[in-house]
Amino acid sequence: MKIGNSSVIVITGASSGIGRALALALAERGARIGLLARRGELLEEVADDCRARGGDAAAIVCDVTSRASLERAVDETVERFGRLDALVNNAGRGHLGYIDDTADEQIESIFRVNVFSLWYGSAAALRHMRAQGSGLIVTIASIAGKIGYPGNAAYVAAKHAAVGFSRALRTELAESGIDVMTVIPAGVMTDWAAVAEGGPMLDLFVYEGERGRAIAAERGIDLPPALPLLGADEVAASIVGAMEHPVAEHYTHPGARELALLAESDPEAFERSQLPFWLANREGYRRERRGE
Repeated sequence: MKIGNSSVIVITGASSGIGRALALALAERGARIGLLARRGELLEEVADDCRARGGDAAAIVCDVTSRASLERAVDETVERFGRLDALVNNAGRGHLGYIDDTADEQIESIFRVNVFSLWYGSAAALRHMRAQGSGLIVTIASIAGKIGYPGNAAYVAAKHAAVGFSRALRTELAESGIDVMTVIPAGVMTDWAAVAEGGPMLDLFVYEGERGRAIAAERGIDLPPALPLLGADEVAASIVGAMEHPVAEHYTHPGARELALLAESDPEAFERSQLPFWLANREGYRRERRGE
């Protein structure tokens, strides 16, 4: 799809992080954007910034874990701008907790935000896109939807589900005029890790990296190149380019596709290369839980 001043795009989780950066990048192309999130004041700020960059925006307070709320927000966008060209399922939340420490309510909460919302938003968007005979549904998944990581199994499982959802949706919409794309980012400089359910993750990530490299040196294990940490603006620019030329799965970070392919094609080699970090993560997690 060509993004311009006739394009109407809904973005969930648009008040911060990738969602905010994507809204601003699309606004620079002149797009009209339905900004959906829970934090109304922040949404209004994003909407003002979008208008300042040449686009238009509607700030719509929405709970993506509620089908009724998300349907209303999508319909409100269409009522204001007249059509719907793309939905970006971006809303998501991280989680910190080993499997035996994860409460039932946290599992359900993570799946409601990261998975259930995909059904709610996509079903609402499809009513309008089918009538038009065109559209694009983008799901922002994660490298955690391709690879397992310790300490946040609820999030990893949810993002694997997001990848599967998007793949199934592509089969249902083949040759319908409606395209489907999954975006696979890796580490992004946002507040995602700081506001994860179960507690902030930044200190654990730092410990895992430093201690993991030490364990690898002690054991003579060659580590693969680390994936770069990108800014939200860089990731947003990558997504905008992919939206104009959609593919089934778009990786935003250099080296991420290769790492995911290694994990799939040679899991034993992948596990050997990641073992120092997994051991360091477990060590750091236990230290945090003991308050050391």
